[in-house]
Amino acid sequence: MPLRPAHLAALSLLLAACGEDAVAPESFAAACPLREPVRLAAPPDGWQPGPARVYPFKQLGDHLLYSFDGAGDIDPGYWLVHRCGGAPQRFTTFTPGTVLPFALDTADGALVYAVDAQGRHVLLDRLDVPGFDDPRPIADLPGYDAPGGVPHEAGYALFARVNRPTGAGRQAAGVAGGTAVVHTHDGDPDAPALHLGDDIVSLAQHGGQLLVLDDAGELRRVDPFTRESEPLQAGVRYFTLAADGRHLIWQALGDDAIEPVFLRDLEASARLAVVDPGVDREIAVNDFAARSWNRMPEQGLAVGRWIWTADSQTAALVGPDDTFVAAVRSDTGEPLALPEHRQQRGALGDDLVLVMPDTDTLALALWRPQDGDLRVWYRGPADATVEARARVGDALEFFLADPTDPAIGSLLRVDLGTGELTEVAPRIGHEYQQLDARRYFTAVHAEPVQAGADIKWTWDLLVFDADTRVYTTVAERVDDFVHVPDQGVLYLDSRGDQPGLWAAPLTTN
Repeated sequence: MPLRPAHLAALSLLLAACGEDAVAPESFAAACPLREPVRLAAPPDGWQPGPARVYPFKQLGDHLLYSFDGAGDIDPGYWLVHRCGGAPQRFTTFTPGTVLPFALDTADGALVYAVDAQGRHVLLDRLDVPGFDDPRPIADLPGYDAPGGVPHEAGYALFARVNRPTGAGRQAAGVAGGTAVVHTHDGDPDAPALHLGDDIVSLAQHGGQLLVLDDAGELRRVDPFTRESEPLQAGVRYFTLAADGRHLIWQALGDDAIEPVFLRDLEASARLAVVDPGVDREIAVNDFAARSWNRMPEQGLAVGRWIWTADSQTAALVGPDDTFVAAVRSDTGEPLALPEHRQQRGALGDDLVLVMPDTDTLALALWRPQDGDLRVWYRGPADATVEARARVGDALEFFLADPTDPAIGSLLRVDLGTGELTEVAPRIGHEYQQLDARRYFTAVHAEPVQAGADIKWTWDLLVFDADTRVYTTVAERVDDFVHVPDQGVLYLDSRGDQPGLWAAPLTTN
């Protein structure tokens, strides 16, 4: 996943019409490959930065949408430039009030979806086709008060609008929780949106398939491209699909007190010509159903849910005390004996993270269900904020937050066999990206900007070399950034000596 500021990840930009013609694109050679910092776009002549604002930009496939104007300006200019360089183009077909949420990569190129001033979802432009298209409303997709929609890597878009306000209960049928009106669209401008339901409580995506659960407990499999829908199971309270797209766990909709839980192998069931009662195996009983799915707010969202390991070989059920109360193998459904622990911290790769029974200190362990291996990897103050990040063989890297600022901390590595602890990076942002065996890219808060009632942050972009212990500053006090693994980092700088939209390499020459 690209690294970018979390508060800007869902950014929507207001777009306005203008009368200028698009500029013919130049050669895309300046920033691909990227060997030194390149300014992709500069602000207009005479531009002065707003002292009480930051300037975000939006990545749309291989293009960047940016503006050096404010949305409240009389004629704000919004521009598009390829991430590899070339002449920026000012959009000519946008109308005031248009909101742009995302781009979708399809076999026919990148498509830009937007919501126009009338609240209609439209296909705004085909980025890989020269020139700008007239916006085309998507048939059968209802108007939205706010932009909705996310792209899926399989090449379709998913749209959801709240139908019933989200209550305490979430992602389970028949618990008086939130429901949504859900549609998909496959990127074909001439095809209508596919309506999945008006009372959807949960869905799972895997490749070209969607599993959809409605509030009545009907679980269906939908193909977002062929528009075929297949009922999978009635009477479902809750379900979860493993990362392999094959193993399904579902809980029966019953008395909302004590309800059985079943495991299904979707590949095996698909091979059967008739329904076989042996397809589903009962693996557990949820005897705290009324307290599950966030209906005990003090317990959080996890109670009643099953957590999968990354290899899809194990799933564990979270109980009301925020411990794992059951664990099973996905290949056989056989139960696994759980180590004693006092809290769970989810999964890390093929392991489950446990908080051990120590009362005066925080003791964290990795438990590998397939072989029962249990390794305590951290002991420290009970109030420490510690997050396991990556396990490689018998080594584990973890983030230890600064007690005064959880947005920064240190990165440490522990040998799970010997317990030897090594400091990888003395100072690193909560979000970082490992570039190679020794180097890490990160962003840390630079300075706050009071934007009306909100406080925004600018960012310092750094690369740390764990071998030399040297920090290299890529850029300082940038407004917005995104890490693109095959290129480097793209950022907008409104405060430097050469303000503009930049691309900088993160590789060493």
